[in-house]
Amino acid sequence: MRILCISDSSIHGDARPCNGLAKAAVEGSVSMTMSGPEGVVETLRRSQYDIAVIQQVAPDMKLLRHIRNSRIPTPIMIIARDITPAGVAGVLSIGADDCVPASVDPIELLARLRAIIRRASGHDSLTLHIGRLTVSVDRREAQIDGKPVPLTRREYEIVELLALRKGQALSKEAVLDNLYAGQSEPHGKVIDVMICQIRKKMRNMGIEEPFTTLWGIGYRLNEDAFIPLGARTKDFDQTVRQTARESSIPVTAGIAMAPSGTMDIL
Repeated sequence: MRILCISDSSIHGDARPCNGLAKAAVEGSVSMTMSGPEGVVETLRRSQYDIAVIQQVAPDMKLLRHIRNSRIPTPIMIIARDITPAGVAGVLSIGADDCVPASVDPIELLARLRAIIRRASGHDSLTLHIGRLTVSVDRREAQIDGKPVPLTRREYEIVELLALRKGQALSKEAVLDNLYAGQSEPHGKVIDVMICQIRKKMRNMGIEEPFTTLWGIGYRLNEDAFIPLGARTKDFDQTVRQTARESSIPVTAGIAMAPSGTMDIL
């Protein structure tokens, strides 16, 4: 989970993240970049963050409105020291995805962050269903046709990440940041090795090409590879029937002009 933590040091007296975020970073649950409010729009445009967290004394709409008016779609959470129902309602109404007090428990904070990221990726539950592939985020398990895929912890994290970001291509650098958040990262080649291992395991379960390799860019989940076999056969049959209909020229009774200019009755 890549987080851009935006804190106004002139207000807080420092630029440290709240205790919940700090604990998550120490435990390696998140990769966090600290930033001031200046230039934050360009930062969000240039870099791929899962979520932006704005730390404030009280919910303030100015920075949030600036980000949303700049058409930045990144999910945003507000963490404020002093919050009121009116303040929370205000920031939610102009584009914040959540607003919590600075005293929020770290476990709850991480759960809220993950839920926002999951919903932003088009998933509304802890179980991701992509055709024959099921990813149980709470159990940290991937299944093909209901059978567990024998993945290592890091391999599972790659599958979950690409499932959450289905339709998006992720660079090896982005995958490394998510897998080794804040920890010493290995060489990018390790991602290629793990992708190769996952492919072998999924091919043994009938999935020929689970990932699409985009040379010079990265990897993307190949959703077509997980289409149920029955649905694939049905689509093929429909295509064949449609092609047959389009290639058949109906012959009906009518009038045709003969070469001589006379009319022949058909």
